[in-house]
Amino acid sequence: MRSNTIFIIIAIAVLLQGCGTSGRPANEEVVARVNKDTVTKTDLMRDLALRARFDPDFKISPDTEQEQLESMIEKKLIIQYAMEKGLARDERFVNSIRLIWEHALIKDFIDYKKKEWQDYLFATDDDISRYYDNMSQRVTFKALKSRDRKPVDEAYKKYLKDKDTTGWKVIGPLAYDEIASSAFLDAFEMGKGEAKVFESSPYYYLIEVVERERVDLAPMESMKPEIEKKVVALKERRLFEDWLKDRRKKAKIKINDDALRKGI
Repeated sequence: MRSNTIFIIIAIAVLLQGCGTSGRPANEEVVARVNKDTVTKTDLMRDLALRARFDPDFKISPDTEQEQLESMIEKKLIIQYAMEKGLARDERFVNSIRLIWEHALIKDFIDYKKKEWQDYLFATDDDISRYYDNMSQRVTFKALKSRDRKPVDEAYKKYLKDKDTTGWKVIGPLAYDEIASSAFLDAFEMGKGEAKVFESSPYYYLIEVVERERVDLAPMESMKPEIEKKVVALKERRLFEDWLKDRRKKAKIKINDDALRKGI
């Protein structure tokens, strides 16, 4: 399933430092347009190669190509927003230097948004208790994922009729801290046997809780400082995801599915 986008964006930005190419072919194939910016097939190939280089478990497939492209699109949205806010004023760089500039700009964006959200980034006793309770469980899911809402809704109707989960993937068992997707975080607290449709832009998920198992933890009081930090980090992550979701809805994004189908 899709990893948490903001952290993929940051990681890729770091990996790209110093890895730029000196020039681009004249007629590169565009795989996506994000407002006035483009993502080319060369851009996508480079980022996939870097992920494979730094993550031995990473495998290039149609799903990972799509996920990487989504991360690149959202990176473009962040950079465009940062430029609008005047966080950087000079864009005239050769490609290799530009990559370092982008990384610094993304960091400035994150710092800017943290200041904007600082009044919301705290942990109450209820937040800590709820997080601790979630940490004490591992959950196994079945899930269906699609960019389009219609097939997910149709599968949900079929599920409600006869509990058919044909074609769904088994995910887990997962601990709460292991989950990257906001859809699965939301589904984590559902009851066993319950299913629901979730949106985690740009995807829709149909998720069923298949099994729950308890995990032994140290007393909550001894873990309270650690959990407080986790709660604040999760709230920060949710705010970034909500911001990206809103930004995507306002943007003009067009993906060249024909170019993606040709493979990398």
